[in-house]
Amino acid sequence: MATVRPLIILFIVIAAILSAGCITQPAAERNASLTATQVTAASPMSMSVPFGPIPVPSRDGQNIAYELELVPAGNVTLVPEQVDVLDKATGAVLFCANGTLFAALYHPAAIPPPTAEELRNGTGKLSHPRISVWFTVDQGAVPDRLVHRVTLNRTADGQAPITVTGGEVAVRKDQAPVVIGSPMRGPGWVAMETTSAFTHHFGAQITLGGVTRVPQRYAQDWIYVDPATGQVASGNVSLAKNYYGYGKELHAVADGTVVAVEDGLPDVETIYSAQAATFATAAGNFAIIDIGNGKYACYAHMIPGSLRVKAGAAVREGQVIGQMGNSGNSDLPHLHFQVVTDTPSFLGAEGFPHVYRSFDVTGAVNETLAQEKSILPGATITDVWREFGDVVTFFDRPTTEANSLPENWDIVRLP
Repeated sequence: MATVRPLIILFIVIAAILSAGCITQPAAERNASLTATQVTAASPMSMSVPFGPIPVPSRDGQNIAYELELVPAGNVTLVPEQVDVLDKATGAVLFCANGTLFAALYHPAAIPPPTAEELRNGTGKLSHPRISVWFTVDQGAVPDRLVHRVTLNRTADGQAPITVTGGEVAVRKDQAPVVIGSPMRGPGWVAMETTSAFTHHFGAQITLGGVTRVPQRYAQDWIYVDPATGQVASGNVSLAKNYYGYGKELHAVADGTVVAVEDGLPDVETIYSAQAATFATAAGNFAIIDIGNGKYACYAHMIPGSLRVKAGAAVREGQVIGQMGNSGNSDLPHLHFQVVTDTPSFLGAEGFPHVYRSFDVTGAVNETLAQEKSILPGATITDVWREFGDVVTFFDRPTTEANSLPENWDIVRLP
């Protein structure tokens, strides 16, 4: 569920993906080339957006994130190879993915399909394929409606590709992210697995109770680094207890009521050695707080015995609720944090966007340098964490952000 992915693999994969994708092309030319092969007769599929996108501000612009679901007509086998996202009003192509990039965002239907029991009790298998879409537009350029063109490969049938247009959806400007306080305090907090299409949070399609959702769509994994050195641990970095973030206090992000807790699950003592996750144990020791209006703040992976709240307790913003640990499906000590809507559940609810009321960006992880270090002969994931300070850059002048999400790999100071 909420795991910090091995950096060696992650940096290499992202570098390969970002070098792929659609060749830049003027919107008019792209429209002309795709229209020539566009389906005008009975479509081989329909498409829809199950949870309409809500614009979420970050330093790089307004983030638009959602899933496009494809439903074949009859027994048609779909082989999609490209998606274009267009502004319905202007026809401008706002996002395009093909090749390696498309492969990273595409979630095929399971073969064989999930059983009725799996769909009811929880599965990552899909009945219909989905495409994850995350792109950023300028702060004042959020479109009103989006439409999609999906190119289908028909090489196996000896035919040319075709494009299908559909999946029109309104951008939910009538909705706004939940504004919350800080789940931790002070400098040295690294935001991971956020504001990016290439995260296990955004890519996780979970079906529970017969409904497919993306519970962790806007989640963050927070790790702690020394604000002076950028290092994450001292001594033996294989041991979770040696990480500087281990035991850090976690705070309620808003006034609310605790609706669910889990305590007593053991910490994973050695990094990257968690047992296979189950729906019941993935979050480890956790707390879920009802923060009003059908929204719930979810905290995962706390130290056993550290929870200071019980179900039914009222909490105030800033109140300590527990300590950061390494329980459940966790690779190393961190806080997995997400906000969901309608149902107080880590995996059985839809992820809802949140922004932090205030924070200072004090530095960033240098992804290029991390990639270079990770591909050195004999490099291991333990080496990356042992020498993490080498890939951290602190800024001479921090910048203050308000009502915003931190960018992926930002290092921030929280009030």
